[in-house]
Amino acid sequence: MSQWIERPELSAYLARQRWFGQGTDEVAITHVRELEWLSDPGEGLGVRFELVDAGSLFNVPLSYRLHPREDLSYGFIGAGSLDGQIFYVYDALHDPEARGILLRGFADGIDSPADISYSRLEGFSLEIDTDSVLMSAEQSNTSVIVGDSLVKFFRKLAPGRNPDIEIQAALTHLGSEEIPPLQGWITSGDIDLAMIGAFQRSATDGWDTARASVRALQDDAVRAREAGGDFAGESERLGQTLAVVHEQMRETLPTASWGPADVDALLARLNGRLDEAVARHDIVGAYADRARAAYAAVDSNTPVPVQRVHGDFHLGQTLRTTAGWMIIDFEGEPAQPLPDRVRLDSVARDVAGLLRSLDYAAHSVAIVQGVEETAYIDDWVRRNRIAFLRGYGHEASDAALALLHAYEIDKTLYEVVYESNYRPDWVQIPLGALNRLL
Repeated sequence: MSQWIERPELSAYLARQRWFGQGTDEVAITHVRELEWLSDPGEGLGVRFELVDAGSLFNVPLSYRLHPREDLSYGFIGAGSLDGQIFYVYDALHDPEARGILLRGFADGIDSPADISYSRLEGFSLEIDTDSVLMSAEQSNTSVIVGDSLVKFFRKLAPGRNPDIEIQAALTHLGSEEIPPLQGWITSGDIDLAMIGAFQRSATDGWDTARASVRALQDDAVRAREAGGDFAGESERLGQTLAVVHEQMRETLPTASWGPADVDALLARLNGRLDEAVARHDIVGAYADRARAAYAAVDSNTPVPVQRVHGDFHLGQTLRTTAGWMIIDFEGEPAQPLPDRVRLDSVARDVAGLLRSLDYAAHSVAIVQGVEETAYIDDWVRRNRIAFLRGYGHEASDAALALLHAYEIDKTLYEVVYESNYRPDWVQIPLGALNRLL
């Protein structure tokens, strides 16, 4: 282990990062696995991937510089001795020159160290010395735009194929037009470190697009309500896109059917998460009995088709392009164990996630702008829910609706816990949803 790693700077840096997500000021680092150098520190800039075990395993690429750089201060971690030489150490993803070194294994004719593999799909090659731009959005991973590609560096790691790579590789080989094509990935042993795909330069984020629709609605609520327009057409098209992607996943990835024991296991998981939410937050207790009754309404004797699903589907995982909607980020919820993220599930989980996201998009505008009269916002949510379900072609049987209802409640309870912990000013959004759902 490098001498400087034993100092508290790395621990403090991890604690400040949203992608670390532990909510603590103290980070206990038990081990650091240092991969081979991608550039020689003796020549003034050393760059390598370092895998940090701090309860979970995290990807923290580092750059080692002989001289401090004021322009890299945001990513500065600490200074210390490495083989007798003092280096200034930075998060390499905040160091443009270091980012280029991390990515040059995607270029033709570049040899990578023995413990790192750069895999490329046919026809893809990255130009050496292409400028890169670090995306500023705080998220569970770190993304970089490089030329016409987007690189996602996974932060929280686990042995086994990352589902984002697995699913997007399958859909890219199928020729899906509903996802940005995958171009390659970086791996060390059985751990995926990053992936690269086509960057949709002209696309707009679905979350931002939906919220802009709500803000526009405030200017002429009556006219928009009477017209029944605004975002509903987009919601319907997004439902159609999700249906196509689900069909593509069925075509290329495993499927199965849940019988009574499997459905009972699902309900046990839902009730277990409810118990945890009640134990952690008193406010959830008022809804517990009604939530259990809703779960009990799911018919375990009705077979449930299951397949690979997105697993963390919301408006922020969608892009509106000139050609239509695209879906991104098939990693699932990074905080969950990998076996949970690759478990076959009902498509109702993804449908419920987007329904909750529509509700969030609308009511978050009301909170941010201090709007008290929300009848027109409720109208917006109702129209867009109907449009999305119509576009998706969601089954309207009692069994299908009860299952979707259960998934929506489960997602909303998760939101109550999250907002109570991290954004209490927004907890009224999921609480209002629980009142409507139950």
